[in-house]
Amino acid sequence: MAHPGQKDPFRVRAKIEGYPARSVYKLKEIQDKFKLIRPGQRIIDLGCHPGSWLRFCSQTVGPEGQVLGIDLKNPTIPLSPNTFFLQADLISVPDETVKEWAGQVDLVLSDLSPKTSGIKWLDHQRSLDLNLRALELVFLILKKEGAVVLKIFEGEGAKNFLKKMNGRFKQVQVHKPRSSRRESSEFYLIGQGFKGK
Repeated sequence: MAHPGQKDPFRVRAKIEGYPARSVYKLKEIQDKFKLIRPGQRIIDLGCHPGSWLRFCSQTVGPEGQVLGIDLKNPTIPLSPNTFFLQADLISVPDETVKEWAGQVDLVLSDLSPKTSGIKWLDHQRSLDLNLRALELVFLILKKEGAVVLKIFEGEGAKNFLKKMNGRFKQVQVHKPRSSRRESSEFYLIGQGFKGK
C-alpha cells in the first residue's frame, strides 16, 4: 500500500505492463484464486472503461475466445481482434439490445463503481443500484453453469443482494483482493454454477 508521498506500486506496475488502470491486478488475483477465465470463452465486461480488464481477458481467452465490453466511455486502449465494444448506459440500455449484441456468455465481469460522494450509505446504495441492473443482465445473457464477478460496497443491502445471488448460483463467494485500496469498502462477489433462467 502506498503512503502519502509514495507512488502506488500497482499504478506504476500497470503503466509498465501496458494497462491503463491498476484495477487489472484485482482481476488477476481473482483469476489466480478462482480460475474463471479460460481459453476460448466468451466474456462480457460491464463498465469496461478504461480497458484494463478487456486487455487481460483478451490475452487470456486467446484468439478462439471473444471479449465484449459495455460502457458510456470508450476504452482508452486499442482493442484486439477478439474484443468488441458497445457504447451504452447500462442503466438505460434496453435488455433486447444487450441480448442481441452479446448473445450468450460464459462469464460476466463487473467492476462497476458509481461516482462516489464520500457519504458511505449513499455510495453503497448507488453501487447496489448498479449491481441490481448488472444482475438483471447476468440473468439475461449468462449461460447455464456460467460465472459472474461483481464489485459491491459494504452496507446494509449487501446481505440481501448476496441472498439474491445465492438463489441463482450453486456457489457464491466473497473476496477482497490484496490490491484493493485498504480504505476502500469494496469487495467482490464470485458466483459460479449459474442455475439458469
